[in-house]
Amino acid sequence: MKKTENTIRGRKVVQQGSRLVVEVNTGRGKAFANIPKEDLTQATRKLGSNRGKTRLWLEGNILANQGWTTGDKFDVVMIDGVLKYAKNPNGKRKVAGKVGRPIIDTNTNAISDTLNAKAGEVVNVIATREAITIQK
Repeated sequence: MKKTENTIRGRKVVQQGSRLVVEVNTGRGKAFANIPKEDLTQATRKLGSNRGKTRLWLEGNILANQGWTTGDKFDVVMIDGVLKYAKNPNGKRKVAGKVGRPIIDTNTNAISDTLNAKAGEVVNVIATREAITIQK
C-alpha cells in the first residue's frame, strides 16, 4: 500500500509531537510553519454502506466550521489512498442539506478502491476552507 500525504494549499502537513505543521520549501531547504487551529478541522469517520456500495457521510460542524455551506459546488478527486473534495464554483457536485446543516454524501465503491478501506473501517478527515482530504 502506497503511503500518502495530507496537504493544505499544496503544502505537506506533518505531525510534530502533538501539533500539525506545514512544510514550506524556502529555496535553501525546508522549514515548518504551524497550522493555525482555525485553518483546519480534523475528525474521524466510519465508512458505511448503502445498497451494497461504500458510503462516506459528512455533515454539520466539520463542514460548517470551515465555511462549507449548502449549495457550495466542489469536485471529487480520487488518487490512490486519498479522496479529496475541492471547492470549485464550476464543480460537478453540490453540498446538500439545509442552512446551518451542510451535508456531503458520497455513495460509491470507488471510495473503497481509492482509500484501500472497507465499510466499517475508520478514515481520517481534514477539512479546510478550500478542500476536504480523507485518507485511511
